[in-house]
Amino acid sequence: MPPRSASRARLLLPVIVLTCLALPVVAAAMPRAGQPVAVFAWSAENGGAAAIAARSEGELRSAGRSNRVVIASSAAPDFVARLYGAGALLVVDAAMAAACLSPFMSL
Repeated sequence: MPPRSASRARLLLPVIVLTCLALPVVAAAMPRAGQPVAVFAWSAENGGAAAIAARSEGELRSAGRSNRVVIASSAAPDFVARLYGAGALLVVDAAMAAACLSPFMSL
């Protein structure tokens, strides 16, 4: 039977590796003030992500096939907070979202 510290290290190592791989992706996806963002909505009902962007006083740049994802922008420094306040599921940098979603949908 291996020592207890060896089995803990074996369990902890994958968690550390996955965290180190995920951190740069999360940092790259963070929305930046004044830059376009991808707005993800829970559903396409009641206007979906486009309605969320409109309620947040954002300018619609692009929309996907469904109304669950749109690209929007605003010069307001609190735009991301307003999007979440209006019901956005997720708000990420538009360039990162376009790169990740382009094989699956057109934005």
